[in-house]
Amino acid sequence: MRFAFHPHAESHVETDEQIGRFLAGTDPELVGLCLDTGHVAYTRGDAPRLLREHAGRVWYVHLKAVDPAVLAQVEAEQLSFADAVRRDVMCEPGLGVPALDDVIAALQSLPAGTFVIVEQDLYPCDFDRPFPIAARTRKTLQAAGIG
Repeated sequence: MRFAFHPHAESHVETDEQIGRFLAGTDPELVGLCLDTGHVAYTRGDAPRLLREHAGRVWYVHLKAVDPAVLAQVEAEQLSFADAVRRDVMCEPGLGVPALDDVIAALQSLPAGTFVIVEQDLYPCDFDRPFPIAARTRKTLQAAGIG
């Protein structure tokens, strides 16, 4: 069994600096990283750079994006992550940050077989809301050469 740690907004490990410190303090043979591009963007981090710099430690990726306009409002109002999600701070890849092209380029630095899952934090939401988002996201990723 291998352990992949997921840095998360509003946790003890969320910023680029904290992620680097966590990786430096753990055994690379035993502990990998589940890099969530949306949570990194939420803390104003640089997910493509982290993917490239820590490619050997990234064992799993959550591909997400953040709406920078909503994030600016969240920061100005000092809202919690849960409130930010309710305001749709997470958006479809290609519609926010990090830039989808930059993430796709950075994914090329990862070992073949690295598992990537596309997510969008939506809670609470109507039952029928996720499917159209997933369909649009799939088309966006296919147009970008993924999937």
